[in-house]
Amino acid sequence: MKRNRPSGSQQRKIKKAREKSAEAMSGSVLKYVALSTSIAVGESAEDIQPVESRGEMPEVSSQEASYVKAQEMEKIILSSSGESDVDEGDASRSLHQQDSDDDDEEEEETVQMSVYSDIAAWPVPVPDVLRVDLIKRGSEPFQNRDGPFSPVERQGEKSKGKTRQLTIAWFYKALPNSEKILRTWMVYSPSKQSLFCFCCRLFAVDDKVTGASSFVTGFQLWWKLNSKVSDHEASEQHLTCLEKWKTLRAGLKLQKCIDHVHQTTVDREKRKWRDILHRLLDVTLFLAHQNLPFRGHRETMSSAKATSSNW
Repeated sequence: MKRNRPSGSQQRKIKKAREKSAEAMSGSVLKYVALSTSIAVGESAEDIQPVESRGEMPEVSSQEASYVKAQEMEKIILSSSGESDVDEGDASRSLHQQDSDDDDEEEEETVQMSVYSDIAAWPVPVPDVLRVDLIKRGSEPFQNRDGPFSPVERQGEKSKGKTRQLTIAWFYKALPNSEKILRTWMVYSPSKQSLFCFCCRLFAVDDKVTGASSFVTGFQLWWKLNSKVSDHEASEQHLTCLEKWKTLRAGLKLQKCIDHVHQTTVDREKRKWRDILHRLLDVTLFLAHQNLPFRGHRETMSSAKATSSNW
C-alpha cells in the first residue's frame, strides 16, 4: 500500500498552524489561578471576584475555537495531500497509458512499413486491398536474392557437413537448353532467414495448406532444396496460385479486372492525396527557405482576405 506523506510545503503549513494554536493558548491556564499580588490590603472578601467570571468565558472559548480550527486545517491539509497523491497517481497512470499507446502506434507503423519490404510480415490470409497493392509492386522488391544468406547448422552424426547456406544460384532455374530463367516466385525473408513462395503466400487461406505449407510459413532446410524446390514447382497448389497471380497481374495491367471501376477510384484517390501531400511539403519548404511563418497578418478564422495566412 502506498504511503501518503505530505510534501514539504504542506508540512510547513501544518507546523505554522500548530505554532499559532500554541501561541493563542499560551497564558490561558493562568486565568484559572488567582495571584496574591493582585489583591489589595483594604479589600474585603466580597470585593474579590472569582477568576472564572462570566466575562472571561468567551475569551477561553475563542482560544479553544482557534485550536479546533488549527486541527481542522491540519486535517484539510492532510486530506488535500492524499488527494494530490491520488491525482499524481492518476496523472502518472495516464502518462503511462499515453506512452504505451504511443509505443503501440509506433509498433503498428513499423509493422505496416515492414509489410512492403519483408514477406514474413504479411498476414495470412492476405487482405484483398493489400494483395492488389503487392501484385502491382511485383515480387522483385521482396526477393533479396543478393543476400546475405544466413547459414544453418545441420543436426545428426551422419550429416555431411555441419552447415548449409543458401546461394544466389537457387533463384535461377536451368532449362534443358542450358538457359537460366529467374524464379520469380522465390522470395527470401531477411528477418526470418527463410525462403517463401510469393504466389502461395499471397493466396494462402491459412498457414497449413497441404503441399505448400513449408513455403508459406518459411523453408530453411537448405540441404533439402534440391528435392523440395522441384516438388513445390510441380505441386498442384503452387500451380493454382501461380495462375491466379499471373491472371490478376495481367488484369491489373490491362485494366480488365472485374472490379476495374473500383480499382480506378482507389487509384484516383491515391493520386489525389499524394498530390496534396506534395503541395503541403512544397509550401512548407518554401516558407522555411524564406523564413516566413504559416500565419499571416490577420489571424481570425472568418477573414477571407489574402493576408489571412501565407498559404
